Amino acid sequence: MKKLMLVTAALIGAGAFVPVALSVVPPKDGHAVQSKLATEALLLGVTRAGKRIVAVGEYGNIVLSDDDGATWHQAKDVSTTVTMTAVYFADDKRGWAVGHDTLVMHTADGGETWVKQFGGGESDNALLSVFFKDANHGWAVGAFNYTIETTDGGKTWVERKTLMPPPAKPAGGSAPAPAEAAPVDPTAPKALAPGADPYAAAEGDENHLNAMFAGPDADTVFVAAEAGAMYRSLDAGKTWEKVLTGYPGSFWGGLSAKDGSVYAMGMRGNIWRSTDKGATWTKLDTAGADQSIAAGMQLPDGSFVFVGLGGQVLYSPDGAKFTLTYRPDRKGLNAVIQDGADKLLVFGEAGVRPQSMTPTPEEIEEPLPPPEGGG
Repeated sequence: MKKLMLVTAALIGAGAFVPVALSVVPPKDGHAVQSKLATEALLLGVTRAGKRIVAVGEYGNIVLSDDDGATWHQAKDVSTTVTMTAVYFADDKRGWAVGHDTLVMHTADGGETWVKQFGGGESDNALLSVFFKDANHGWAVGAFNYTIETTDGGKTWVERKTLMPPPAKPAGGSAPAPAEAAPVDPTAPKALAPGADPYAAAEGDENHLNAMFAGPDADTVFVAAEAGAMYRSLDAGKTWEKVLTGYPGSFWGGLSAKDGSVYAMGMRGNIWRSTDKGATWTKLDTAGADQSIAAGMQLPDGSFVFVGLGGQVLYSPDGAKFTLTYRPDRKGLNAVIQDGADKLLVFGEAGVRPQSMTPTPEEIEEPLPPPEGGG
C-alpha cells in the first residue's frame, strides 16, 4: 500500500493522475515494449538532446522527435519498464532519465538506447528530477529528500542522506527537544510562522525533492520541494541552504528567467517569484488558477507559459500578469517545450499534444456567473 501511494503521489506531483490500481503493469526486469500508442500514453518529462526532443513516461516509454514534434519514434532499446519521471541531457548524445525504484538510466547515443546506471530494484522510493551542471557532475533527487550524486558522468553514484545537515547538537549532550507546537497542515491556505519549518527532522531533512533546476548564474542551483521549501546552492552544489518561502504547500517545478528572476510553481495555482537569487519570494496573482502547476518555460520573446492539472495552461507576457486557459480535454499536463517553430508541445496524461504559443479565445477561462438570487 505504501508503494502504491508513493507511485500515485509521484504522478500527481508530476502533474497527472493515473488509476495505478487498474493498470496492467509489465515486469520491471523487461524492456520497454514498442507501441504505436507510446505518444498517447502518460509522459512526465521532456528535454532536448541537441535538436532532438526526448520525452519519458510510464512503462519505460521514451519517445524521440527529430522534426520538432511532427513525427515521433520510440527509443530502440530501453532496458526497463519502470515509470520514468524526468530526463536531462548534457549534450546531444549523453543523457540521463530517472524514475521509480530510484532508477537511473543512461544513454550515450542521443536517446536511442538506454542502460541502467543505478537503482531499479524493489524500492519504496522514487527519483523525481535529474540535473547535471556539466557532463560529469550531476544529481538525481526525489521522495523523502533522497539524493544521489555523481562526479564521473554516472559511472558511480553516491547516496546523500539529505541535502541539509542535521541540526547541531550541544556539546556533551543530545539536541534539546523542540518546544511543543500545534501540528502544521502543509496544505492549509495560510502562511507559516516566520522561521517555522514543519518538515525539519532531528536526523535530517525529509522534504520530498520535486525538481532540480539551474539558477540565474553558473554557480546557483535550486531544488523545488514540499512545504514551501526551496533548496539553494550558491557554490555549484557544494553546499546547500533551505529557504522557506512562506507558502505551506508543495512546489513541483521551477525556472530561471533571462532577467535573473526565479519562478517556483506549485499546488493550487501557486507561482512564486524571487528577484534576489532565491533569498526572498513573493506570490504572484495567477488569474484564478486553482490546480497544481507542474512546469513552465520562458519563450524567446520573453513571455512565459506554465502548465498543470486539469489541462491548465497559463500565459504571461511579462512574468507578472497571467491569462488562464484550459485545454478542452482537461487532461493533466506536467511538461512543456517549444517545438522550434510556431507552437508549443505539452506532455502529460494524454501523451504529447500541440499547444498554441499565445492564448486562444476559446480556451480562456471565463468566470462563472453569480448564482440566481445573489446567494
